[in-house]
Amino acid sequence: MQFQISLLLGVLVFIVPIAALTVLILALIKQVNRKNTTTEPILSQNELKLEQLKMEHSEMIERKKLVSPLKIQAMERLILYLERIQPQSLVKRNLQQGSNIRNFHLALLQNIREEFEHNLAQQLYVSEKTWQLISTAKEELIKQINLAVSNLPENATAEQLASILLTLDISVSQMAIQAVKLEFTKL
Repeated sequence: MQFQISLLLGVLVFIVPIAALTVLILALIKQVNRKNTTTEPILSQNELKLEQLKMEHSEMIERKKLVSPLKIQAMERLILYLERIQPQSLVKRNLQQGSNIRNFHLALLQNIREEFEHNLAQQLYVSEKTWQLISTAKEELIKQINLAVSNLPENATAEQLASILLTLDISVSQMAIQAVKLEFTKL
């Protein structure tokens, strides 16, 4: 009987710590599983946000691929407009042999305004500052032409006006051209 009690005590001494260790391990496993289940949605949300950012980035790149050629074309057209309203170009296109100063003056202004209206939509593709410079260049040129006409005598010829126009200050137009070129380099 003593042997049975010793055996029972030995088994208890051996089994009780193992059972306690097993219970402790099972509790830890349960706790880890609970943590994993609570962090899974966070990981899923983070993964979802990352995926959304990737999609937005891809869309942005696609938009840029579509818009960049349009921006380049708009900038080309704006440069062309600014070059076409240079006094030398205007005089060359609008001065006709024997035309009077009034008709020449009106043709110049009409040409500047028509060219501008033809390019109005291009403002979508340049910054507000650049567009403002382009508009200012147009207005400044019109102002200078009108001033030149008002300073000429009543009997002046279109050729006299043309020679004055070739000496006009075109620095505002040049600044607008530089602004368009600068935006182009930032594409």
